[in-house]
Amino acid sequence: MRFGGFIITYNRPKIIIETIQKVFGQTYPPELLWVIDNSEDLKTDHAIASLLDSRVKYFRMGYNAGPAGAAGKGLELCAKDGADWIYWGDDNDPPLPKDCFERLLNIGDTNPFCGVLGSVGQFFDRNKGKILRVQTRLLEKKKVLSLDYVAGSKNMIVSGEVARKGIGPNPELFFGFEELDFCLKVKRVGYEILVDTSLFLEARKSSNRLDFKRPLYKRKENLIREYYSLRNLLMISDTLTLNKMKFELYKKWIAKSFYGFRFGLGYGSKNFYLIWLAFFHYWRGISGKTIDLY
Repeated sequence: MRFGGFIITYNRPKIIIETIQKVFGQTYPPELLWVIDNSEDLKTDHAIASLLDSRVKYFRMGYNAGPAGAAGKGLELCAKDGADWIYWGDDNDPPLPKDCFERLLNIGDTNPFCGVLGSVGQFFDRNKGKILRVQTRLLEKKKVLSLDYVAGSKNMIVSGEVARKGIGPNPELFFGFEELDFCLKVKRVGYEILVDTSLFLEARKSSNRLDFKRPLYKRKENLIREYYSLRNLLMISDTLTLNKMKFELYKKWIAKSFYGFRFGLGYGSKNFYLIWLAFFHYWRGISGKTIDLY
């Protein structure tokens, strides 16, 4: 079994080196690891070259393609390298715990129809375009759970067979729900998305979220992420031809555009502007990177 992987990075030369070391510090490390660099400068290139590690390969996108574009390239390169399983990682989210790869790959070995593995995942309501939290009591009843997608930065490992079929996230999403887009495509062609419930429970315990209840609406620290979330969910509804989902998204986000004023005029105005900008860009077919994230 050939295990490979890639890490997406953007202007974090010091952090990417630390993350690479943690990836290779796993009890079952990958044989090869691509660094997919979205940076505009060459600092990350120089940092990777200084490692002098034959297991690490480097690909410079030449522009900021976002997580969606970079992930597609990472899957493509690992598939060409003949990887049977492919780790999908981010530069600032190293895999945890130290034996997570080993535990996840054990699941993959015993489930021939598995397309994606992960330590944390969610259900997705295709009628409402809504993420559904997995109940803790369900995690306690099973060893392995079939879900709709693996959450971002939660040790996603992709079947090389899936990658060689050319399945990948839509690069036009740029940022936001690229993992959801990818996993829904994987499920649509008949593969399963599996999570290790012991890893899932450990993650909940460490973050004290065993009994967490998601609020109806929470004040957002970064409203630009809201723009990408709405625009990309609408794009995904087109990909999956889910008209009911699109209608529900319209209702929900129009309401959110007005509800934001509850948190003050400044917050409400910015929230209103970004939500309606997302609608406008979707209607005009404007995609990719349109707004800086910070």
